[in-house]
Amino acid sequence: MSRHRWKEPHEVRHHYYKKVIDQHRYEHLGLGTIDFALAGMSPDDLHTKWVCHTGARRFAEAIAAGRPTIVTTGVGLGGVPHAGTLFQLLRAIKLQQGGLDVQIVLGDLDSYNARRTPLESVRKLADQYEEFVLCLGFDAQRGVLRRQEGETDVLATAFLLARHLDDVDFQWAEEDLAGLYRKHGVFDHLNYGMKQATLLMAADFVHLLREGRHVLVSLGVDEHKYVALARRGADRWGLPAERMSGIYTKMIPGLGGLPKMSKSIPGSGIDASMRAEDIRARLEADTDSAPTNDGSTLLQMYACLPEVDGRDYDRASTARRAGGPEWDTVREHVVERLISLFSHWPK
Repeated sequence: MSRHRWKEPHEVRHHYYKKVIDQHRYEHLGLGTIDFALAGMSPDDLHTKWVCHTGARRFAEAIAAGRPTIVTTGVGLGGVPHAGTLFQLLRAIKLQQGGLDVQIVLGDLDSYNARRTPLESVRKLADQYEEFVLCLGFDAQRGVLRRQEGETDVLATAFLLARHLDDVDFQWAEEDLAGLYRKHGVFDHLNYGMKQATLLMAADFVHLLREGRHVLVSLGVDEHKYVALARRGADRWGLPAERMSGIYTKMIPGLGGLPKMSKSIPGSGIDASMRAEDIRARLEADTDSAPTNDGSTLLQMYACLPEVDGRDYDRASTARRAGGPEWDTVREHVVERLISLFSHWPK
């Protein structure tokens, strides 16, 4: 019998974060520790919402110097939002409420190309996502909430950017969990439509550079190569790629032992289509047995709530280790807040 021991999901996640933060180097710029303030949040507060960054300190310095800046993020429209999608949106809204210019892109053409979602389905989802984002508190008068379809200036940027990227660049930039999606039958190879979707996403970032802005891209840590790809193309184009930064979130652990919740993998997460009683039952059944904080679905969702700061997270982490009534209170808070936030999804 083999003496090899398969690693548990929490171990894989812990080593993955360490590898991403400590070992990756892109154009001599590594992913580093968050040790700067942003939008009124201290480094400790920021670290409850994001895990690492690429050049975001320079972005913070640009804000302090009064230079044109913008934060951008986006969500794919492969299905109704799950908890990870919800919290990505809430982070963007929190940064806007902290005084930053923010753009949220609804990836309709991304899903149309990469996931082969019918166009009418994508358009209906885009309508729902738009209403959802506004109900969560995003101010479209102070920021940008847009779809990809119809944005001909960004599509032109994508076409111009394509000259500076090759197939090998897209192969290199596959998100780190591509193997997981292949295993679950989401796709079997990096096809032309997926490359088109990735190109357009890079153009969503690069177009802001062309407008003369310093750009901070907020994505999940498993998508960090997308920013590096955009920087690579911008640099070859002759644009100031050093003005593009990235700040990356931890993955919300998925249900059933999966490393993250995903719209593409049924049953992996809590999503907006679920009834309140089903959300409550599924989370109350979570034994929360992972030995590390990173592996705790409930604690990581608590950290992502906009009202939670560094001190709150530390208290909740201590309560989780103790396993007493205080942790039960945190668990209940997460469940009820999630139900409340998802109630804004248009049914």
